[in-house]
Amino acid sequence: MLPVMHSAEITRDIRPSWEPLLELVGKELVPSFMWMYALRLDDGTDLHAYKSIATRNYVYLAADGRAFRSDGRTGYEEISAAAAVVEAFDGWEDTVPEPKHPESVRALLERHRSAMSQEDH
Repeated sequence: MLPVMHSAEITRDIRPSWEPLLELVGKELVPSFMWMYALRLDDGTDLHAYKSIATRNYVYLAADGRAFRSDGRTGYEEISAAAAVVEAFDGWEDTVPEPKHPESVRALLERHRSAMSQEDH
């Protein structure tokens, strides 16, 4: 089955929320992200766009914790939490300065990469 692509528009009526990101990456790594803006998908789902300070990669999260990926234009598709974490931290080892808690990043990635490999089987 093909992934469902949603269109989205930036909205100004949603206040920043850190809860979805806190659930995804944990308290120690939340400060390594910036809240950038909110989006509303064509199905009414509100997304928060967070940007990694180190990698400059985005993670898009709904209030209920679902993760999404951007197609680089206006399309968004739902992805697993594991995929969102891996994409957000992609290339972090080469960033300067390195994230404040590299051991936490390694542990989070290991856990989510393991989950992704189990999803593939």
